[in-house]
Amino acid sequence: MKERHIVAYTILGGFLAFLAIFLFTRDIQMPKNQAMPWQSYVDEHKTVVFNLTMGKSRFIDAASYFGTEIEASLFEDEASEPELEVFFTGTKIGGISAKIILNLVLDNQIIDILSNNIDESMRMPSGVTKTTFTAKGERAMSHLKIRALTFIPGANLEETMIENLFGKPDTIELADEGVSYWHYPQKGLRIIVDAEHKEVLEFYNQ
Repeated sequence: MKERHIVAYTILGGFLAFLAIFLFTRDIQMPKNQAMPWQSYVDEHKTVVFNLTMGKSRFIDAASYFGTEIEASLFEDEASEPELEVFFTGTKIGGISAKIILNLVLDNQIIDILSNNIDESMRMPSGVTKTTFTAKGERAMSHLKIRALTFIPGANLEETMIENLFGKPDTIELADEGVSYWHYPQKGLRIIVDAEHKEVLEFYNQ
C-alpha cells in the first residue's frame, strides 16, 4: 500500500510541475529563445522549436541547448532510406525531464566518415541494422542539418492537458486501438497520443 501511495504522489507531482510551468508561460509572448515545446511555430514553411529551425539548424546548435551527452545511431533496412538519429540523455526542458531525438540529414561526405568510425553494428529482430559510432564519428556529425526533432516528456500527458498546452488539433487521425495522431500544421507538429504509453511530439517541416 505504501509503494502505491509513493507512485501516486510521484505521478501527481510530475503533473503539477508540468501544469505550473504551463500556467506561468502560456500568456507570455513568443520568446527569442524557444523554451517550451508548445511555443513552436512555422516560419517560411520551416518549423522552429527550441530556437532550432528544421532543415536549417545543425546538430551543433542543438548540442549547445541540450548538452553533449548523446547516443548516435544509424538505422538501415532494404525498404527505406537510412536514418541517422541522435538521442540526448538526461535532458531537462524548463525543469521537465524529457527524451530528445534528432533526425539528421545525411550526405555522402558524412557517410564516408562514419563508415570508417564504426563502433558496433548489429542486426535487430525487426531486420533493421543499427550502427553506433566512435567519438570521432559523432563529432563529425556536428555540421549536419536537423531534419526533425522528437520530444518525449517524462510524464504522460492527458488529452485535456494537451489541448490546454497546444490547443485543439486541426485534425485527428485514428490509428491502432488507443493510438491517435493529432496534427498541428501551424506548429509544425504531430503528437502521437497513446493510451498505454507516453505521448510523442514530432516536429518537422510540413
